[in-house]
Amino acid sequence: MDTTVDVNLETQPKNSTNALAKVTLAAGFGGFVEYFDFFIASFAAASVWPAVFFSGVHNASLASALSFASFGVVFLARPVGAFIFGQVADRAGRRTTLLLTMTAMGVGLLGIGLAPPYASIGVTSIALLFIFRLLFGIGIGGEFGGAVSWITETSKNSKWRPFWNLWATPVPLGLLAASLSFAALASFYKASFVTVGWRIPFVFGAALVVIGVVIRYKVAESPFMRDLIDRKAVEASPASQTLKLYWKKIILLAFAIGFMITLVSAIEVPFSVRYLATKGLPPVFLTYATSISFAFGIFTLMLGFVLGSRLGRRNMLVLGASWALVSVIIFFPLVNTMNHGLVIFADMMLFGPTVFTIASQNTLFAESFPTRYRASGSGLAYTFGGLIAGLITVFVLPAIIVLSGGLLNSWPYVETVGIIVVIASIIALMFVKETRHVRIE
Repeated sequence: MDTTVDVNLETQPKNSTNALAKVTLAAGFGGFVEYFDFFIASFAAASVWPAVFFSGVHNASLASALSFASFGVVFLARPVGAFIFGQVADRAGRRTTLLLTMTAMGVGLLGIGLAPPYASIGVTSIALLFIFRLLFGIGIGGEFGGAVSWITETSKNSKWRPFWNLWATPVPLGLLAASLSFAALASFYKASFVTVGWRIPFVFGAALVVIGVVIRYKVAESPFMRDLIDRKAVEASPASQTLKLYWKKIILLAFAIGFMITLVSAIEVPFSVRYLATKGLPPVFLTYATSISFAFGIFTLMLGFVLGSRLGRRNMLVLGASWALVSVIIFFPLVNTMNHGLVIFADMMLFGPTVFTIASQNTLFAESFPTRYRASGSGLAYTFGGLIAGLITVFVLPAIIVLSGGLLNSWPYVETVGIIVVIASIIALMFVKETRHVRIE
């Protein structure tokens, strides 16, 4: 396997903090929008979409299951986006690709925000919801590989590469902004929230995309990619070649982060939100509870990048997965008390380990592949990890809800699924190689 240096490192300029900050802002803007959408879509799927898009389904459990599926279908589309846009990013450059991915995300967001309800156009509304979710998912799929590659290649001389890379996916910031806006709109609109209020964050997200496109357009391309393109040294079909050369590594990395995405995107939201709302907790309280856990996530995110720079990328993921195992075991016993304080604590403990490891995850993925395959390899590994959560959200959770006799009876099985995913991640991490001292090439 050829892992020779792809560029002449001596010709590349030293890091400039100003240049790094610009690239990080541009690359991370898509990650912010991604997780802004993640919360508003997951919360809408749990609290609003069953009434808006699935009102023709007269079985409440089936309506909830279909709503979860419409949210989770994004994860099924991500690997497609990673392949398509990874190919573009490793041939035409990181910046060019990320302009295209954000455009797809913007159309998806706007489409969802404006989609007519079932009461107006029947099953066509359901079809539109799934189409726009799939389009958004394809756009997201191309974001991660391009973003971490752009940041990593620009920060190649930095001792704090995990710090810069954590901003490629600023999870708690996007989630916190979305949860607070959702809570404010739910309080302001009250009776009209189901008809109007929930749509505003999606339209606002589309406006954010326009800002992101402008920012990215004004930032320079990765110096590594410029060199590859100038020397005509890019691969003819990088995504296909990446799958051929690195398929084992991609699978290992995907399972290694399966716990991070599954705990938040399948268990914490939307499942637990719908579950607790069904048990009688007010939706406004649930938005504030998750907002507190997201604010706590900012602290664990920063702690994670500091430790990741010292302890190593793989070791941090092992620590995070161990924390996650404890969290998923205690989560439902705590939330089932219906005590507000314990519900908030449970949310904090479940969310904490997923962002604790973000800086190390992003850096590990980017450092695991050479420049000519970096966007494709890191993007495919990340989206296959998301696919695990997507399969659970789209197929496993709906099946559990229906077969267990309803939402309130399903939590022991959901907890078991969470435990299995975390253990699978820990096993995969035993075979992942540390990249802390790898030279970017």
